[in-house]
Amino acid sequence: MINLRHHRSTFGWILVCCIWLCFDFIPIIQANQSLCSQACSLKIQDERKTYHEFKRLTMSHSIKTIFFQIKIGNESFSTGDLFHNVYFAWIKNDLGKAVLTLPSSYIVMSLSLYTIFIGTLDITLIDLPHGCLKKSPYNCIIDAMFKVLTHFTQLKFNDTCNAKHCPTICRRRFTISDDSFGSRIEASCCQKDLLDSQINITTCRSNKEHALLYIPILELLLIIVSMILTANTLNSIANWLIDSVQRYGKIGRTPVYILNNIIQCDVGHFYLFDSSNDNPSIHLTHAIKYTLAPIIVFALGYPSLTMQRFPKAFIIYPPLHSPPIPPSVFQILIGMGVINVISILMIVIADIKLYYRKSNKSEHSHSCDLSHQRWRYISQNNFGQSYFQIKCYLINIVDNLKSLHLIQLTSNLVELIFILTVFILASFGLIRCWIFMMEVLTLRFRAAFLSEKPTYPIFNIIMSIFFTIVAFLYWFLMIFNSFFIFETIFRVILTTSAFIVTFASHFNFIIIMAIPFIHYVIQIIDAYYTSDEIIPKRILHMQKTLDQDIDTILQADQGNLNVYIAISYDSKILIDLPEMLQEREIRQRIERYIRCLRHQPNHQIIDGISTLTIRYKRLPDNTVEVELLKCTNGCSQCPYQQQFQLVLASIKQHLQVRDIDYFRKKLIKIYHTVQHRSGDTNIAVPVQLYQYLRYHAPQISLTIGRIVYNVVTIAAFFSIFILTAMLDYRSEVFVSLNSAIANTPVVYIATVLSIRNLKMTTLKEEEIDKILLVNMIQYRRGYRLFYTIGIHFQPFSQLFNMMFIDLSYLQHIDDIQNQPNDDEIASLLMNNSINHF
Repeated sequence: MINLRHHRSTFGWILVCCIWLCFDFIPIIQANQSLCSQACSLKIQDERKTYHEFKRLTMSHSIKTIFFQIKIGNESFSTGDLFHNVYFAWIKNDLGKAVLTLPSSYIVMSLSLYTIFIGTLDITLIDLPHGCLKKSPYNCIIDAMFKVLTHFTQLKFNDTCNAKHCPTICRRRFTISDDSFGSRIEASCCQKDLLDSQINITTCRSNKEHALLYIPILELLLIIVSMILTANTLNSIANWLIDSVQRYGKIGRTPVYILNNIIQCDVGHFYLFDSSNDNPSIHLTHAIKYTLAPIIVFALGYPSLTMQRFPKAFIIYPPLHSPPIPPSVFQILIGMGVINVISILMIVIADIKLYYRKSNKSEHSHSCDLSHQRWRYISQNNFGQSYFQIKCYLINIVDNLKSLHLIQLTSNLVELIFILTVFILASFGLIRCWIFMMEVLTLRFRAAFLSEKPTYPIFNIIMSIFFTIVAFLYWFLMIFNSFFIFETIFRVILTTSAFIVTFASHFNFIIIMAIPFIHYVIQIIDAYYTSDEIIPKRILHMQKTLDQDIDTILQADQGNLNVYIAISYDSKILIDLPEMLQEREIRQRIERYIRCLRHQPNHQIIDGISTLTIRYKRLPDNTVEVELLKCTNGCSQCPYQQQFQLVLASIKQHLQVRDIDYFRKKLIKIYHTVQHRSGDTNIAVPVQLYQYLRYHAPQISLTIGRIVYNVVTIAAFFSIFILTAMLDYRSEVFVSLNSAIANTPVVYIATVLSIRNLKMTTLKEEEIDKILLVNMIQYRRGYRLFYTIGIHFQPFSQLFNMMFIDLSYLQHIDDIQNQPNDDEIASLLMNNSINHF
C-alpha cells in the first residue's frame, strides 16, 4: 500500500507540472505573436490599383494559380539569401493546389505547359518602419507576408465557399531536392476555421502541403516507359545499321548493294570486312566519325542528364534565381570530357598510323595476312534470342547446382542478374552492341600500336588491358549519353502528351490546329519508309524488262545516239558516250571538235550538261547513214561543218564495221548474283546506281535531308499559328469546345493551304518503273555523268564565261580555217576501212 500511494503521489505531481507548463506556454506563444506583430508591418503600394488587377486575373476561367512577384522597395523578395526562390501564390483550392505542388521534374518534362493555369501579379510592399523587415526573424517575415496577402485578397471576407474549396494563399519554395518524385516539396497554405471563418496566420506556416499521391507513381511510370521506348529505339537503330552493313558488299572491284531481304538462317551472323586494305583513306573517315560522334552525343547528353537530375535549373516559370547545380556535377562533366579527349586522341593517332602503314605497299600486303583484323561479326538484336539466352543461363544454373560447381554457379547467377536487369530496364541487344564495338576498337588499337613480335610480351599484355579500358569507357559514354538523350525526348513527349490530353478543354483550338500538321509529318515519314521498301523491289522487278529494252535498242536498224558534254571548273571536257560509241578515236575527235567550238565567242557551252544528238540508220547493203539531229546549242546544224564531218565520219565507220555482239560486250552489268551462306541467292546492283536511284533521282527519291527540311518548314508554319493564337490564349474562344468546333473549318483550310506546297507526290508503281527504267538503261549503256555530277551547276564559272570572252580563239583561227575538205574526209574513211580490215 505504501508503494502504491507513493506512485500515485508522484504521478499527481507530474500531472500538475504539465498543466502548469501548458498554461504557461500559451502566453509565450501569444507573446511571440505580439512580438512579430509589433516588430514590423507590411503595406501594399498602390493597393487599390493592384487589387483591381488581381480581381481581373481571378475572373479568368483558366487561371488556377496566381504567383505574386513581390518586391520590397526595389529588391525582389525571392532573390534574397534567406528567402531564395520562395514564392507566394493565390490558388483555387482544387487544381490550383495540384499546380502549386508539382515536382520540378514534371514541370520541366511537360515543357512548362502548366503555365496555362498560372497568372502573375506584381506587388510592391512597404515595410513600416522602413528597413524593419530585414531585421525581423524568419518566421515573423513569413507570417507578415501571409497576413498582408490574406488581407489583400480578402480571404476572410469571402463567405461564398466552404473551408475545403475556398481560394487560399500558399507558399512554395523551389529546392534542389523537390524533384525526387515530389516527396520533399516545401509548401504550406492557409486554412479558414470552419466555425468563425477566421484565418490563423501562425498555421499558414505549419500546414504543410505535399504533391498528390499519384504524382510519384506517375513520375516512376514515365521513367520506366521512356526507358523501354529508348531501349527499343536504340535497338532499332543498331539493327538498321547492321542491316545496312550486310547489304553493302563487293564483287571484284565493284561495290554492290543487295536488294533482297536477307534471311538470317544461322542465328543472324554476318561478317564485317575491313575494307581499309583496299582503300586506306577509310581510316581518315573513321577518325573523323569517331571524333565528331562523341562530341555531338556529349553536347546533347549532358544537358539531357542534367535536365532529369536537376530540373530546377531548367524551369522557365516562375523565374528561379541562380538555381544551384552541385559542384560534383561539374566534376563529372570534366571527368567525362577528359576521358573523351584521351579516347579521341588515341583513335585519331591509331587511324593515322594505320593509314600511312597501309598506304605503303609492302606493309599493306603484309597486314592482309592477319585475319583477326579483317573479320568481325555480330547478329541483329531480337527478343527471341534474348529470351533464349535467359533460358540457357537458367539451365546452366540448375546443372551447376546439381553438380555442386559453386564457382560456375556463382558466375552464372551474377551474369543472370545482370542480364535480367539489362533486359528489363534497357535492352539485351545494347550490351551486345557495346561489347562488339569495344572489341572492334580494341583490335584497331592493337593493330596500330602493338608489335607482332614484341621484345617484351608483358608490355603487349599491359597495353592490351589499357586499350580495352579505353574502348570500354569510350563506348560506355557514347551509349550512356545516347540513352539519356532519347530517354529525355521520350519522357518529354509522354509528359506533354498526357498533359494536353488530360486538359484537352484548354487546348481545343491548338489541338484542332495541330491535326493537319501532325498528319503531314506522319505522312512524310511513312513516304520515306515506303520509298525505302518499294525502290529495291521495283529494281528487282525491272530485270527482264531492262534486258528486253536493251536488246530492242541494239537490234534496231535506226536510232538516236546522245553524246553528253560538260565542262568542268578547270576547263576539262567531260564526254559521256553510249555503248555504240565507246571508241577511243571517236572520243578524241568529239573532244577536239568541242575545243574548237568553245573558241567561238557566240557558241559556248557554259551551263550544265549539253547534248549532241546523232541519228543513224542501217541500210540493206550493210552500210550506215549518219547525220546530225541536234547540236549542243539546240540547232540542226553545228558550226565548222567540215570539222564536224570528221566526227560523223568516224562514227559512221565505227558503226559500219561493228556488230551487235561487239556492242553487247560494251554494256555495263547491273544485276549481280551474291551467294549467301544459307544457300540463298541474293541479287545486288552497283552501289552508285542504287544510291542515285534511292536518294537523288528526280520524282522518286526521298532523302533524310528532304524530310528534315519539310518537317522544319512545317514546324515554322505551325509555330506562326501557335504564336499568333498565344496573343490571346486566355480567351474563351480557345478554351471552349463549341467555339473551337465552330472555328474548325477556317483553321483546317488555313493549315492545309499553308502546307500544300510541301506535299509529297505519291507515284504509282507504273510511273516509278518508267523512271527507274530510263535511268537503268542509261547506266547499262555506259552513261556516267547523270549519277556522278548530276545537273552540273557551276554558277561562278557560268558568270565568268558570261562576262569575259575567251580571246584565245583568235590563236586557233588558222587551225579552224585549215579544215579538211571533202576529199580529205573521203580519204580518211578509206584509210580507216583499210586499217580495220
